[in-house]
Amino acid sequence: MGVNTEHVYRLNLGAHITQNFDRNNPDSIDYYWINPFRQVLNLVNAYPGVEATAYYAGTGLYSPRPMFQGYTADEKNAYGAKIRYVSEGYDNVFKVKLREGSFADWEMRTSPQGAVISPELADSLFKTQAAIGETFRDYYVPDLKYRVSGISAPMKYDRYGRYEPFIYTPVSYGMFAYTIPAIAVRVKPEADTPKFAEKFMDEMKSKLNIGPYYLFGFMSYDSRSEVADINSGISSYVSVIIGLLIFFLFIIFLGVLGTFWFQMESRRGEVGLRMALGSSRKNVLRYIILESMIIFFLAFVPAFIVCANLAYWDITYTFNDAMDYTWTRFWITQLLDAAIMIGIISLSVLIPARRASKVHPVEALRNE
Repeated sequence: MGVNTEHVYRLNLGAHITQNFDRNNPDSIDYYWINPFRQVLNLVNAYPGVEATAYYAGTGLYSPRPMFQGYTADEKNAYGAKIRYVSEGYDNVFKVKLREGSFADWEMRTSPQGAVISPELADSLFKTQAAIGETFRDYYVPDLKYRVSGISAPMKYDRYGRYEPFIYTPVSYGMFAYTIPAIAVRVKPEADTPKFAEKFMDEMKSKLNIGPYYLFGFMSYDSRSEVADINSGISSYVSVIIGLLIFFLFIIFLGVLGTFWFQMESRRGEVGLRMALGSSRKNVLRYIILESMIIFFLAFVPAFIVCANLAYWDITYTFNDAMDYTWTRFWITQLLDAAIMIGIISLSVLIPARRASKVHPVEALRNE
């Protein structure tokens, strides 16, 4: 996902708007929204066990409501990207993975503003991922200019999501007039106990009633991930598929085991003769397993050709919600299928073959 959410919590503030304020007046915004918000941040930073905090707005992790914006490097072509407005220190809270560069020039008053972009957006804007120092602008607000200060690792927003173009930019103070940024809280590992969130809510609920703000919620990103998985339905779907696969693999195992069991019973004389002629038990087992592998590959090759043609003509049913069906995915699934079937066949052959090889050669030949 490009970030580390372990030991990180999301703090949500609510607000009671009890008086009018001028959204276009910076002093009014500063007095009514920003100063109380800073007091909240100071209290959260001072809470025992808190390692670092930062705040952000826009596209959030595990959020079903992303925020998009268009950007251009040549004033002709616009490329869309999901955007997250973040404060200084965000990279420390989430341990943002960067391929190069850093969260530099993180100040709204500078122009061009610093921006950290994903490799996908860099490719779109500059046709290369080596884009540190390159400038671009907001397609819809041309006066808003950016300079690439960092290239992040590929970004996505939930466990099963796709990697998409993404951009981090500094959070604007004027944004406080329209939205309440979320606060990300990194907790020290030794302090992150199962009851940390509950304890924090109990102790800080009254203390964070500052200005218009009040404590609305405090949840770990691990919990948010679980909720997002449940809401998406993908985890349930994957669990059902895994259950069905295990069931059918077990049925296949029993079928193959039964087939080779009866085959070994009918070949006890052959096994006894081989051992009577000097073959060791290990050599007999190796021969039988090799024979079963040859049979498997004779069946696998035509099946593979059929599957490859079905994939080429895109007439197979595949789960494409979380990832595209590419040839890389095709080869991975085929290799996994082959490995699983080889394992099942080897185990199914080994059990009756070992049983047959333990019979004394004289007894095996006498029963023929």
